[in-house]
Amino acid sequence: MLLLRISRKLLFRSIRALQLDDWLMGLFVSSCYTTFVVISNKYLKAGSNLEPPGFDWSALSARDISRRRHGSKLMIAVEQMLMLVIWTCKSCLLIMYHRLTRTALRMENIAIRILAAYVAIGFVVTEILYFTAWCRPFSEYYRVPTDFNQCNTLIDHRITKTVFNISSDIIMLCIALQMIIRSSLPFTRKLVLCAIFSLGIFAVAAATLSAYYSIHRPYTHTWLSWYLRESSMVIIVANIPFTWTILRELFEVDEFNGSSPQPWSFYPASRPSMAGSRDPRLSIQTSPSIPPARNRKSRTLTDSIGSQATQSTTLVDSLSVGHETGDSLSNALKLVDSSQQEMHQVRSHDFAASKCEEDEILPISA
Repeated sequence: MLLLRISRKLLFRSIRALQLDDWLMGLFVSSCYTTFVVISNKYLKAGSNLEPPGFDWSALSARDISRRRHGSKLMIAVEQMLMLVIWTCKSCLLIMYHRLTRTALRMENIAIRILAAYVAIGFVVTEILYFTAWCRPFSEYYRVPTDFNQCNTLIDHRITKTVFNISSDIIMLCIALQMIIRSSLPFTRKLVLCAIFSLGIFAVAAATLSAYYSIHRPYTHTWLSWYLRESSMVIIVANIPFTWTILRELFEVDEFNGSSPQPWSFYPASRPSMAGSRDPRLSIQTSPSIPPARNRKSRTLTDSIGSQATQSTTLVDSLSVGHETGDSLSNALKLVDSSQQEMHQVRSHDFAASKCEEDEILPISA
């Protein structure tokens, strides 16, 4: 799923056009996830101070104690890598939602900003409590054996993490679904998008089971398997909305309905305007239709030639229209500029518009 993020590069035709969430997912999340998997395996082999009450520590040799102390330190790294993977994926989704809502859906954009603040507060509070409150002194986390249950079972830390994690996931899921339901998309396309974004339910389920096993059965190490499932599911949910572009490019997949707006545009239904009104504030920007996927393999090679030819044809046609109707040359050139802008908008077919396209979208006014 992380490799499928290259569909963003296929869309923008340049690695420089990749945005903040692409870099976070491609570099930071992939590094943290790989580190998490490697350290988890080393932790299971080394052991730790996580043993049930009544365990006979005196039966261990000095070498075993040293090995378990090393494993307890690895457990700290495992917990931190999981936190970084989950909260960075949340941040990437929030960045995407912010781009989708900042021009047209103002109320949803405010809700996204409030949720982003809540997610940031949850991460900071969880980390501060982990490093300063639940186990003091900090060396008790890797002492073998430890004198406090909170230092090896991490019960309080995991409860705090679960509360912020699951609550933010549910709020994010509700915001995404209501945006899709309120949009002016066809019913079948709404169903497809709702199914895609509803995959967040599986991430919530994985987080719930991970919390259950880590809190109620901390000594069985079953929780570590659910840690892996939770982090994997979060990565899948955060990246699957971006796979549509690569499907279009590689497998010649067309739009759900080429004449209707993009499924990820989320343009609300247009309001009826007053009869004869010329007020531009009463109009609404609609997403242009996307040309069919046929002949897409040769599109890249002919982009520059086709663009020049189209511009020349458009100029000739516009000059002819200007000559026949008596319009001036300046009016004809305005038609050319308008045609070029429409051509530029047609190339937008991804969840997050490029910066030049976002600036062209007009805000909706009541």
